[in-house]
Amino acid sequence: MRYFLLIPDGAAEKFEKGTPLEKAKTPYLNQIVKNSFIGIARTIPYGLPPGSDIGTLSILGYDPYKFAVGRAPLEFASKGIEVPPNSIVFRMNLITVEDGIIKDHSAGHIKDEEAKRIVEKINQEAKDFLEKNKMKIFPGKSYRNYLVWEIDDKSKLENIEKSKLTPPHDILGKKYTEFLPEIDELKKLINISQEILKDEKSANMVWFWGQGKMAQLPKFEDIYKKKANLVSAVDILKGIGKLIGINVVEVPGVTGYLDSNFEGKVDYVLSETKENELGIIHVEATDETGHEGDPEKKKTAIEIFDTRVLGRLLEKTKGEKIKILIIPDHPTPCELRTHSPDPVPFLIFPCLCEGNGCILCSAERFTEISSAEKGIMIDARKILKFFLSQKS
Repeated sequence: MRYFLLIPDGAAEKFEKGTPLEKAKTPYLNQIVKNSFIGIARTIPYGLPPGSDIGTLSILGYDPYKFAVGRAPLEFASKGIEVPPNSIVFRMNLITVEDGIIKDHSAGHIKDEEAKRIVEKINQEAKDFLEKNKMKIFPGKSYRNYLVWEIDDKSKLENIEKSKLTPPHDILGKKYTEFLPEIDELKKLINISQEILKDEKSANMVWFWGQGKMAQLPKFEDIYKKKANLVSAVDILKGIGKLIGINVVEVPGVTGYLDSNFEGKVDYVLSETKENELGIIHVEATDETGHEGDPEKKKTAIEIFDTRVLGRLLEKTKGEKIKILIIPDHPTPCELRTHSPDPVPFLIFPCLCEGNGCILCSAERFTEISSAEKGIMIDARKILKFFLSQKS
């Protein structure tokens, strides 16, 4: 038997009617939910910021209270670049600012090649400032890029590591000057970036957040006695995967948006995942459309997930014994345009009753409300161990 974990990032919304998940046409979810164990899970432990780093660690069974070191270092681990021990890694978003207002945290979902050009432009024109402060900027994926800052003063390093920096997707539509970092060097670099990028159409400023020092995590196979294979367009999943020893599979044409190579994700993970192994497919488009505040686009993203990811997986494994866990890492409500710490719906197929019919698998649809109505709530930090321990 093979196991599959599907993470439609940010797909959930509030527990109410009319959500994109409820409105979406999802024939494949409808097909399996009738024989699936459904409920809700808390992926964001109390008191922690709602983000994909926290949610993903929880789903994979790594307690964020212990292993969350900041989003940026977990992402940057995907690059395989050695970082000096006295360094802090920051996420550096390319963003769009108009009249002092943060309009877009993603610079219009800037394409990879364009983002690399922008990063190289900053590296060249801010070279003296970067070298003076022992800073290095690295390109990532689209708007998601990185600053590595080597700091010799231990006290300063610790203070900066603990500083509160606001993610740009949390302050869309607000004046950026009200959320500038208190760290002088970062504030100066933001101002420098504005001058360098003043003639750019979309990416006209950088923004720093999610900082932390590089981390060591226990290996996945040591914990679960299973190998795992992961496909994702985004560095946070790839970075966590590499840190815990998962096989991170590179898929051509993945973008993290509606134009991604969804079929390729399924095909590549199927080719890598052998008997008694776990295949992980992460879809980012459901999150990005939530950040855009566009319910119709998010509905489209969910329908793509249903047909081109789940549907393709079911068709390609027809006649084979498989188990599937579907769980978002956190909600990204269109109304908020950012992440929420609320619980999320989850689905385990097939149900524990193996098709004999029980109260846990009598739903007609997989939605926020139908999942909550079952009265089952699980700590997401335990859900993967529970899922992998079930035999069919």
